[in-house]
Amino acid sequence: MSHIFSTETKTTTRPRHDATIRIQFLGPDDTRWNGQWRTVQLYEFHPDYSPAKFRSYAFTSIPSDIIQQGRYHTGVYSIMGQGYLEQPYLSVRETVIHDDDFRELMDYCRTQSYPAAPIIIHPCPLPFPMFAKGDRVVCIKTDDHMATDAHVGQHATVAEDSSGGGGTVVTFDTLELNKGTDGRIYKSIGFASSSLRKLEQGEHLHVVISKRKHQRKSEKTESED
Repeated sequence: MSHIFSTETKTTTRPRHDATIRIQFLGPDDTRWNGQWRTVQLYEFHPDYSPAKFRSYAFTSIPSDIIQQGRYHTGVYSIMGQGYLEQPYLSVRETVIHDDDFRELMDYCRTQSYPAAPIIIHPCPLPFPMFAKGDRVVCIKTDDHMATDAHVGQHATVAEDSSGGGGTVVTFDTLELNKGTDGRIYKSIGFASSSLRKLEQGEHLHVVISKRKHQRKSEKTESED
């Protein structure tokens, strides 16, 4: 019996509401897979048919032991929405999914009217905020892209609507902060949306930071449970 699909009639097969798949387990410091699997709830599966490029991926629940002492294997897993969503989720590539489960997922997709369409069982929210042109925002953290310690706590105006790829073009109130990677000062610069939060009218930075700390504390409590 499949743990991914249910057969309603002889000709009708649908994804189960409680569908699960198996993924390889690696700890934060593991250099190779030791044969362990974890069963996770499947939220979404996105097929890709590019030969030898391994681009199919799935969104799933997060196994309780993937994160150890605040760390996880970033070369294998991506935790989506960490520090932003109340319930982050896991993103895994096809190479991490059990061969039998991956084959079953791809076989189902190939029989559909639109084979490239994803399987959506529990729609996952965007793992980062979206902003509209003119929104007032504040930088709340550094990142690997543009945000530095000097940007944290500084206000900016959104210059263009956020992109679906997780980027937002902003203009900081302090001119010197609109510096590109080449050292030049620009009218606006691109920032990771995850580093920004919207400032509501009359809302100060400490309120935004307080909300974020409370959210992290709740996530930590849930993971300990």
